[in-house]
Amino acid sequence: MIKSKLKCVVIVVSSLLFLGVINHYTTYKLELLGHYSKIGAHRVNSIEKLTKTVEYFKIIELDLMYNEEDDFMDVNHPPAESINLHLESYISAINKSEKPFLWLDIKNLTKNNSTKILNILLKVFNTVDYPLDKILIETQNPNVLPVFSREGFKTSYYLPYGLCMLGSKEFDDTITGIDEFLKKQPNLAISSDIQDYEILAKNFPNRIKYTWTMGSVFRNHFFQTQRALRDSKVAIVLVTYKTPNGNR
Repeated sequence: MIKSKLKCVVIVVSSLLFLGVINHYTTYKLELLGHYSKIGAHRVNSIEKLTKTVEYFKIIELDLMYNEEDDFMDVNHPPAESINLHLESYISAINKSEKPFLWLDIKNLTKNNSTKILNILLKVFNTVDYPLDKILIETQNPNVLPVFSREGFKTSYYLPYGLCMLGSKEFDDTITGIDEFLKKQPNLAISSDIQDYEILAKNFPNRIKYTWTMGSVFRNHFFQTQRALRDSKVAIVLVTYKTPNGNR
């Protein structure tokens, strides 16, 4: 009897470990089951990774830096060294029949360069008839976003990182400042790390939200991710996706 029970325990544990390993390496994670339509791949900053990612994801996030000297959008996330990947080349690698939703995290968007960046984006996407409402412009400098939303882009205010780690007074002041700014732009979405999801849900319940979770969902912010996935106001949740090459 004891041997039989022990054998059952070993089988169950072995099966769970096996499923855990499979789930770790598979693209369609069990913890995301039922919500794949709002799951996107985080930091797809090379054509090699893009080519593989579009096989599994309909939402792709990439990072952009405006290269003022040569007047082009560089697909790159500093401090990583630039490989001079022009946004035009990146977009041309996407099959015309696919057109995934693109989340553009523009790292150095400012009032001074916003018009130049807008013109580049319009030229790149209009050339290939890419629907502008399938493109999100995200920045930590939200004052410049209205010019993009007027052209048809979706826009999001990248909120200050680590709201959950602020002291009470700094937290209250920060939330008040965000709220006052958002009142001026009623259609502006907000985006932040999943660790701050509960704060966003409580303080800005009716605002469209974009968020991301890094690494293993099981080990990192599992419950926040689950609640975010079920929240109708959360449009996208980015997850880590590694490919055999091109991860940068």
